[in-house]
Amino acid sequence: MPREDRLISFDYDEVYQAVYSLCVQKDIKKPGQGAVQEVEHPDGDTSRVVLRMYNEISEESFNEEYSRDFFAAALMLFCRGLNIPLPKPAVKSVLIRDGEVSLRVRLG
Repeated sequence: MPREDRLISFDYDEVYQAVYSLCVQKDIKKPGQGAVQEVEHPDGDTSRVVLRMYNEISEESFNEEYSRDFFAAALMLFCRGLNIPLPKPAVKSVLIRDGEVSLRVRLG
């Protein structure tokens, strides 16, 4: 049986937009204003995702932390907003490698 395995990559501005949009939709605290400088799993814990942020106006650095599931949902919502197809039966996961954020979509 054929299988499909694809990666959808996001730049840091898109990551911020995705997280912000899901926070608005769920009516929860929005991330602070600033630019994402780095995205990582803290201490190798893949159940959490940390956005390392920097606000140029206040010259402050800060972190925003989210669960892996929330972060994946934010990326999926962003994709749907851009009409990027995400098949329901596909297994979806977040990959963070070498400073790049991707949503992995596997079918089959």
